[in-house]
Amino acid sequence: MKNSYGLPGAELDKIKNRDKTCAYCHKAMLDHVPSNAHSDWYSIEHLNYLPPWNNPKTVVVCCWSCNSSRSNKKIRSWFKTSYCLSRNINEDTVVLTVKKYILEIEDKEKI
Repeated sequence: MKNSYGLPGAELDKIKNRDKTCAYCHKAMLDHVPSNAHSDWYSIEHLNYLPPWNNPKTVVVCCWSCNSSRSNKKIRSWFKTSYCLSRNINEDTVVLTVKKYILEIEDKEKI
């Protein structure tokens, strides 16, 4: 059964088990947090800003703050924003899944 993210439930469970911290800022992710702490809530980050979004290889868990900041920017462009610069979020500090995505997919897209 697929969920609102378009992923089979088993795949989403694998992703959530793999990614215990934000893929970008490494903040610990929680399934349920007080409503006033929504920035600590996990969110599903679609690395690929274009469909298909249901490819488990292009999905990570990240905090709501990072996901919101990135929006639909390409990752390398997002790294240049004040949000990332002030938090030391860059290609060297992100999780391996994001690094692989940058090299295997984003670098090969036509600009």
